[in-house]
Amino acid sequence: MTLETVVQAILEKGKSEAGEILQQARAERERILADVRAEGGKSIEEEERRAHEAAARRRVQELARGELEARKIVLAAQKEALDRVYERTLVRLGELKENAEFLQRLLKANEAEWRAGGQVYSNAKDEAAVRRIVGERYAGRVECAGGVVMETADGTRRVDLRYESILRDVWNDSVREVAETLWPSKSSKA
Repeated sequence: MTLETVVQAILEKGKSEAGEILQQARAERERILADVRAEGGKSIEEEERRAHEAAARRRVQELARGELEARKIVLAAQKEALDRVYERTLVRLGELKENAEFLQRLLKANEAEWRAGGQVYSNAKDEAAVRRIVGERYAGRVECAGGVVMETADGTRRVDLRYESILRDVWNDSVREVAETLWPSKSSKA
């Protein structure tokens, strides 16, 4: 074997080994790239899943926030309507043609409070009617829609029978029923 043949054999063997190394390196590169692609795909899928979950949570939160805001608006409108009904009722109570009869009944039912030296107060509009009933026990005017305020002779007790007080007590006891009548709930419709 000549030197040239030996060199040629070594070169061919080197080329062959280099080709194998390159082929193994390419195969390793493809395997690594496939792993990276798979991991990247998994990461993208995981990020997409997280993004979808976050978007769904945000959507639910926004819907809940919107429903709450709508409920607040409805409740505010209902309260405003109830307040208007209350105010109109109070005005109408003071304007009833049976007002003098009501005053007489209130005073008669509570006669013990004012007969024995007590005092009676009313609004300016009802003054004449109240004076006719209580005479000298009439003590003056109070700002109210109607009704009377009575005070015992020793001033230790006041009985507030103004229409405002009576309506407030009745209103507080029945406002839920009034609201249910005006705006039936879903459970009462069934």
